Parts: sequence; structure tokens; C-alpha cells
Amino acid sequence: MKPRSTIAPWASPIAQERLSALEHLHTEDSAAQVVESVHRALTEYHARIDDGIVLYAGTNVLSPNVTALHDTALSTRPALGWPGEKVQTAVQEIEHLEVIAARQVAASMRGTYAEVRYLTATMANLAAYIAFTEPGDTIAVLSPESGGHASHQQSLGTAGIRGLTVEHLPYSPSALDIDAGEISDFVYRVRPRLIVVGGSVTLFPHNLDPIREAADRVGAVLVYDASHTAGLIAAGYYQDPLAEGADVVTFSTYKTYAGPAGGAAVTHSAEYAERLAEAAYPTMLSNYDPARLGPLAIAAREAIEQAPAWAAATIEYAGELAANLNAHGLIVVGRRLGYTRSHQIVIDAQRLGGAPVAVRRLEAAGIYTGACRLPWQTPGSSPEGVRLGVQEFIRRGAGFDTVTDLADLIYRSLTTSTEHPLAQDTRLLRHRVTTDLWGRPATAPSPEEWSVV
Repeated sequence: MKPRSTIAPWASPIAQERLSALEHLHTEDSAAQVVESVHRALTEYHARIDDGIVLYAGTNVLSPNVTALHDTALSTRPALGWPGEKVQTAVQEIEHLEVIAARQVAASMRGTYAEVRYLTATMANLAAYIAFTEPGDTIAVLSPESGGHASHQQSLGTAGIRGLTVEHLPYSPSALDIDAGEISDFVYRVRPRLIVVGGSVTLFPHNLDPIREAADRVGAVLVYDASHTAGLIAAGYYQDPLAEGADVVTFSTYKTYAGPAGGAAVTHSAEYAERLAEAAYPTMLSNYDPARLGPLAIAAREAIEQAPAWAAATIEYAGELAANLNAHGLIVVGRRLGYTRSHQIVIDAQRLGGAPVAVRRLEAAGIYTGACRLPWQTPGSSPEGVRLGVQEFIRRGAGFDTVTDLADLIYRSLTTSTEHPLAQDTRLLRHRVTTDLWGRPATAPSPEEWSVV
């Protein structure tokens, strides 16, 4: 009989097996034992990251100032309402942080108003649905195969929570963008209240002009989900969504933005900003996490100023790595277009047994990536794309002298039998990177340097 989890007996068989094993290990019954187990888990985590290469497109390493000024003591301080009329007392300093963060985040998107209280970008997207739609309305989004995020979808995403009908935007696999020739007729026929572009797979900027024109025909609000590219946008190395026609930009604050986990929304419209603020509080949130605000403001300004610089190098490195992978014979998506203009690279893994298999092969070699769907695959089928992101590797200090060796390592990891693990080769390449962009050791402090009472 297969083991069953006591934490989540409804989970899949694979998850049940893993959960059951973990539950067997963790029977801590004292605070001291819990501290010991948590310390061990963190030690092993840092060892894994320090000996591997993180190429997951949705993560990053934080700067010294962002890390140092993330004071978790603030997390326990509720601060409901606007400055000057807070429900709680003794939160005047949090009011300062709210203003600093809102102004810096707005500036990073070259916008006017920013809502920074969302705990995730999924919540920021839900706030947009609350602000601009009513249950039963139709919205138009990218399909998962075209790079759309789960929070944009109807069945399991936040669009379904709002009771929205979701239609998928026409997409051109050859252009890797919205089908400019079809968008106008599609929008006029579907008449969405909201159009969402951007998402999880963002190799190239969107051509927003025809989308803006189509939205204006039916009075739709145009939202640009910049979760993966917000840091590049702030740095001025990607497109400028608000200047190019988007009404609102939503985004994660931790991916290329390199701040603490959370979400934000930026706009030029005072009316839209008010709706987004009301969706945050009192609709979705009571308390939020004010400890995020200081480091978020710092991350925003660091992304703008690029000191040290990382955005241009990230895009250039991604392009060179993609070209090297292609030279090895891997099918890299977007070759005709130059592979990428962002931090991301996508490999077509159909010939490699599919993305789930390919991602696990890379993981066994100590290279951490993710799976994604491809525009030409059957909707609902297993992912066929391996998505890479080089932003963390660059900020950890990787130089262009690592590109060819990394491409070779990825190729061998994907094509070599699992009986020949390559983790040691990955470790050697990783440890060639000795300091990060700020001059810190490129690996985490040893457990002996941690202070645990």
C-alpha cells in the first residue's frame, strides 16, 4: 500500500509519497527541535544553491541594502488605512515607508501612482479584475501556451474567483506576440472589459499599438503584467508599457525587480489608482506586510540607477547563451528573431522527452530551471518548453567567460544519460564565480556564521 500523507491526503500520488516521507522525518515536539530542524533545512538549502546554478526565470538574489533593511519586526504591525487616518497608533514611521515605496515604485515604471500593498502579483491582478470588471464580464488574456500566467486564466486562476469569462487573445507563434492582423476584429467581436498582456514567458516586448487601438474601440482597460520584466523596464532596457499605451502595469517585486516578495500596480490615472487602492484595502486586505516597504523602495531605486549595472548584461548574456545552446543543436525558441530581448531563454524540449523530464535532468546536474508551454503545442498538454532566466546568475557575479561552458553543461545535462551525473561539473563552474556584483562572496555565509539562540 502506497504511503498516504496526513497533511494533504487529497494530494496527487507523487506528492503523497514525498509528503509522507517528510512527515516521517519531522516529528519535532519541542521548540529546540524545531529550531534545529529549521536550521538544518536552511543549511542544506544554501549548500544546494551555492553548489548549483540557478537559472529559474522567476527568482533573484537581493542586494546588501535590500537585505539589511528588511526588518521583519515591522511585519507584526498592522497599519490600516491612509497616512493621517490610520486605524492603529504608533505607525507614523510606517506611513513614511508607504510614501517612500509608492513614490519609488511609481518612478520605476515611469508612472504617477503606485499601489504597493499587494502580497503577490496574483493579488495585483485580482485587484485589477475587482477594479475594472464585474462578475460575468469577459476579459481577454494570453493563453498558457502563449505565455499567459495562471492568474489570468478562468478555471484555476483569479479570473475565475471574480466570475469572469476568459477569452484568449489571437497569437502569432512566428512573431511570438499578439497577432496584430487579428486583434482588432477579435476584440470587437468578444468585447472584453479588460485586456491583459504580458505573463510568464516574455522573450520579446509586445507591440502595444494595435492592442491599444483595439481596446479603445470597445472601451477596454489595457493591463500589462510585467511580473518577469519589471526590473528590466525600470532599468530602461525593455519596453515602457505605460508610455506605449498600457493603462496599468502590474508586476511581481522579486523577479527581475530584485526586491522582497510581493506585488504592485502602477498607473497614470488617478481614477484607476483609486480603484486599485480600494481593491487592496478594504476589499482584499486588512493588514499587509509593511516590512516589505523599505526594501521594496530600495530595490526600485537600485533598478532605476543600475549601480551596479546588471540589466544590460543580463539581456546580452541571455542572447549569447541562447546562441551557444543553438550551436550545440538544441532547439531554442525565437532563433529567427534573435532568441530573446529579455532575461529569458526557452528551449523546445519535445525531442528531449518533454519539459518535465528535461527539467529534472537539469536539476540532477545542479542546474535549476522551469517548464513552460509553447505556442504551437496542444492546449492542456504537458509542457514542452524549458524556460531559463539568467538574471540571478548575473547578479551573483557571473561573467561572459562562463557562457560557453554553461551552454556545454546544459547541453550535456539534457543529452547525457542520468547514470553520468554532472553535478560536480556544475559545482566547479559555479565556484569560478567568486564574488557577486557588490563584492560579497558569491556563496552564502556558512552555518557557523549564523546566530541562533
